[in-house]
Amino acid sequence: MTEEKIVRTYIYPCFPNKEKINKVEQVLKEYRKTAQAISKIQWAEFFKTGKFNKYLKLKELESSLSERYKQSCQWQVVGILEGYLSCVQEEFEEIIYNTNLTQKTKRVLIAINSRKAWFSKTLETIYWFEKGNRIEYKVSKEELLLARTIFKHILNKRRKPSFKNISMHLDSKVAIVEENQKSRNYDKWLKISTLEKGKPILIPLKNNTYAEGVEGKFLNFYQVQVEDGKLSVRLIKEIRRKEYRPIVPEIAIDLGLNPLFATDRGDLIGRSFLEFLINLDEKITRRMAHLQKAGIRPSQDKKYRELVRKLREFLKNEINRYLNRLIETYRPASIVIERLDFRGQELSKRMNRLLSRFGKRIVNEKLKSLQDLYGIEIEQVNPAYSSQECSSCGYIDKRNRKSTQEFKCKACGKKINAQVNSARNLLSRRSTEEIKLYTPKKQVLKILTKRYLERLKGCNSAPLEVLKNNPYFKDFLNPGVWINVYKWGNYPILGSR
Repeated sequence: MTEEKIVRTYIYPCFPNKEKINKVEQVLKEYRKTAQAISKIQWAEFFKTGKFNKYLKLKELESSLSERYKQSCQWQVVGILEGYLSCVQEEFEEIIYNTNLTQKTKRVLIAINSRKAWFSKTLETIYWFEKGNRIEYKVSKEELLLARTIFKHILNKRRKPSFKNISMHLDSKVAIVEENQKSRNYDKWLKISTLEKGKPILIPLKNNTYAEGVEGKFLNFYQVQVEDGKLSVRLIKEIRRKEYRPIVPEIAIDLGLNPLFATDRGDLIGRSFLEFLINLDEKITRRMAHLQKAGIRPSQDKKYRELVRKLREFLKNEINRYLNRLIETYRPASIVIERLDFRGQELSKRMNRLLSRFGKRIVNEKLKSLQDLYGIEIEQVNPAYSSQECSSCGYIDKRNRKSTQEFKCKACGKKINAQVNSARNLLSRRSTEEIKLYTPKKQVLKILTKRYLERLKGCNSAPLEVLKNNPYFKDFLNPGVWINVYKWGNYPILGSR
């Protein structure tokens, strides 16, 4: 059995003089310009062949970068485009699951999407298993056309990577790290090619003590960025999966802002998270008002960029710290989590957009890291109505959730923290076969309400007057659908026919 390898990046303190920073900045400017040109070439290749190609010849592409630099740049561009395409595939799948197409058509479209065959010119044969039998099916021209139409629709509404502000991901063709044997002031040198042929520069580096202590080997691959006149260098290390013995089978996590995380076991983690966001939101809002009045774009303003950087760093530090704490506390074999949505009514639209952009990515990256390092299974579940459903009796009602923190069930009277209640519902969704990740919200509601009324033939049902005032149950209160009435305490109770 081969041992799995995981790649990690580590920032190394660097001490370049102003002249060296300027030279790297010149390379970076040309690198970004070249990346945008390569992106156009790659999209043309994609629409022609149905895939990107990181081995395309770029001799005809005008650039001040060397051919080696252009090839390094192309590898990075294709990697980013492939990541973008994965997001398109996820959205494609979600759209298909939420349509009224037949199950067979859905299956065919999902197969085309998983194979990235939207632009295939040949009619491929796909297969699936049904009741133990292998079923082969030849994809029709109409189905390929439908898949292509949906794919193009997603591309038209989803912003493509621009490459205007990317950092440089450089390999040994244009950069190399060497140990410093001569001076005690620095530990390493990053030797990096410039726009002047045969005139590389040496950037002094200090060791990252933590990175040096992590078991593994460094790769000849480096991330270089210049932002607001400051140079940053990251080294890449391939590390081994850590030995990990789970103690509990699973934990479920509900994502919020106050607190950030709640678990099915009652943990409330990150209670001061929202307070920090509100304070930072006020600063960003004031800065935006000033920039709009002055007619300045946010991306051109150093103070605004610094506020956004502060938000990004805060999110990364807090999310990593809290999830690490949960792993250390419970050592779960799997983590059940909702589909991520970072938004809060207390925050401005701009802050919610920033949270959505950074928060989702940081949480997903951390969960992927936990999966890689420890082999923890990460399972996303459909969160529809999890905040309104009682985790004790299953009754669904908007009025159950009193506030962001308080939950009191109208049917059974259960009192519990609202986020803990949601986390427990997420855990139970894991074993609900009818509710898939992309099951439409309306269908989820129908499944939950029907299941509630069928449970124990009404013994756990709400009082009739409560149900009558709940619009979720109106379809089930029609005569001939749910007609039997039971007695439970002093209340008439609806039960299944």
